[in-house]
Amino acid sequence: MVAIYIGGVLVIIFCFIGIFYLTKSEQVVMLVYKMNMCDKEINEFLDIKESLIIRILNIISRELKAEYKIFDKVKNIKTSKINNYERDILLTEAFEEINKIYLDNPDLKNIKSFDGLIKDVKKNEIKLVSLRTLYNKCTLEFNDLYKKFPYNVICKIRKFKLRSVYQGKELNGEIEKELNFSF
Repeated sequence: MVAIYIGGVLVIIFCFIGIFYLTKSEQVVMLVYKMNMCDKEINEFLDIKESLIIRILNIISRELKAEYKIFDKVKNIKTSKINNYERDILLTEAFEEINKIYLDNPDLKNIKSFDGLIKDVKKNEIKLVSLRTLYNKCTLEFNDLYKKFPYNVICKIRKFKLRSVYQGKELNGEIEKELNFSF
């Protein structure tokens, strides 16, 4: 009789532990899902940014009849094995240099396709900033949970690892003002 009560209590305890694990696990899985979806979209927008920058670089070399060594890494980006973080930094630095060249060469301002490409990169960057912000928000929350019990056990069981955040602009008051005036 006592064994039945003890067995019943153990079953109830294990059910509570299972329910607790499932609810905590769901929270971690949703964060990882959001991070993966953001990372996938960031990759797509980085592909767009990369192709736009390559087109801009072709116009610069054709119109100015000059090659800039600073853009060699960007031109070889397809062959290099870099992750999205490094790719984002590289493309952002390249675009900053392009803006300097754009400002220093008034002839480029007369080329409509060049001006249009610059605007397209800026629009693409706004989308990247919003995705980066969401990704970083989820990553910071996930990394914070990763260090706490029982989430650390769940992450180890599911083989989740800490994630890095993207560098660069994130949505804040200043960026939100830019978003309102961009379209």
